[in-house]
Amino acid sequence: MPKLAGTWRHLAVIGLSLFSLAGCAVNSSTGSMQFVPLMSEAEEARVGAETHPKIVKAYGGVYDNDALGGYVAGVVARIAASSDKRVRYRTTVLDSDVVNAFALPGGYVYVTRGLLALVNDEAELAGVLGHEIGHVDARHSAQRQTAAMGTSILGAVVGAVVGNDVVSQVLGVGQKGFLASYSRDQEYEADKLGVRTLARSGYDPFAQADFLHSMDAEMKLQARLAGSQSGGGTSWFASHPPTPDRVRAARAEARASGIAPGKGRRNRNDYLSHINGMIYGDSPSQGIVDGNRFVHPQLRFSFSAPKGFRISNSTQAVMVTGPEKTIAKFDGATKPAGVPVASYLANSWARNVRIGNLRRFKLNGMNAASALARVNNYNAKLVVIEYSPTRVYRFLLGTLPQVGGRYDKALQSLVGSFHRISKAQASRVKPRRVKIVKVRSGQTVASVARRMAFSSYREQRFRVLNGLDAAQTLRAGERVKIITR
Repeated sequence: MPKLAGTWRHLAVIGLSLFSLAGCAVNSSTGSMQFVPLMSEAEEARVGAETHPKIVKAYGGVYDNDALGGYVAGVVARIAASSDKRVRYRTTVLDSDVVNAFALPGGYVYVTRGLLALVNDEAELAGVLGHEIGHVDARHSAQRQTAAMGTSILGAVVGAVVGNDVVSQVLGVGQKGFLASYSRDQEYEADKLGVRTLARSGYDPFAQADFLHSMDAEMKLQARLAGSQSGGGTSWFASHPPTPDRVRAARAEARASGIAPGKGRRNRNDYLSHINGMIYGDSPSQGIVDGNRFVHPQLRFSFSAPKGFRISNSTQAVMVTGPEKTIAKFDGATKPAGVPVASYLANSWARNVRIGNLRRFKLNGMNAASALARVNNYNAKLVVIEYSPTRVYRFLLGTLPQVGGRYDKALQSLVGSFHRISKAQASRVKPRRVKIVKVRSGQTVASVARRMAFSSYREQRFRVLNGLDAAQTLRAGERVKIITR
């Protein structure tokens, strides 16, 4: 057996070497040799098409603003016309406050309204989109996919000898490679392609570095708001780390274009006009976090987090985090009409969990049930509330064993605060929006920032939102972004 295993390992090396020789080619965008043997461009496009509806769903759907969507699509078309490859792109503005933008093979480009709020002019937007299209032109997704599949194939060959079933690993690579983080070198390469595309499209090539600088400031602000010293919490930050080195490299590439700063197209006024009135933060369709309160005006319910706890919202669930790693997850689900809520908890939601202390009770006029369980390292409490015969809402509460019952009353108040709201109450819930205002003579950053619809860090939020450093001042007549209700 040892001799046979050695033979198979030798064949595996030969096989992968043949893949390397067969799959090397010069990429027309980057001018470098690439190893992408396992996926053709047609296959990339197919996976991109299959992934598109999943992306839209995961990000809360398409943002309902045809004028803004058409404007962003126009910017994509302008920069795509100057890129190294001729691709017809389909552009989607996603209804999400997450700061993110990305492109998939096959011509799919996405940008969230969260990122659009941070961008300060059309050139910065073009730089972000040029960067993402650069990833596609450079076939970075295919390179990640190849690396993942190559590892799986090697594992499958070895597994055929030692008896492990790794077929699912090979087949399971699927779309994951397209959405994984890029390497440091790939980020720099996409930055370079984005800057070059800006210059060829007539935009100011220095806009790329400007947005990277704003992104770094936003990441630091979000970390401060979350009480963290290490990193922010948005997807573009996670997969596109904004480092001073990247800013310097982008500026060096812009200088190499021969275009002086400020000489290319920026189109700030047109850009600001298109985002004026855009929803900022949570959308009413996904529920709104307002301080320590979560309210869903369309589904018509609300609950409040206790003091010292923080609410964060996503398209999948609402998370409530508290001291000493105390957590609560809230979401909704459907159940068959006529099934008691306690039966739903025990036989559907918690069917794979050993539960105890199942009890039934009334919560603000609604049938409810709860049970205790052990979930991973947490002592957990499961609570189901019957909002209607076929609709339930669920709290999964968790405390670490060493915490004991210190937060039992706080978590009980969280669940107890869940209640229906009337149609009139729902109509009074207004989302935050981006508003473009003109600076008047005598106004300062501090005076304009007081109009921001936040209870804390107003000036810091205003500066980051408008790409202003700590020492920058305002000029009378210029247009700036504020957040209002």
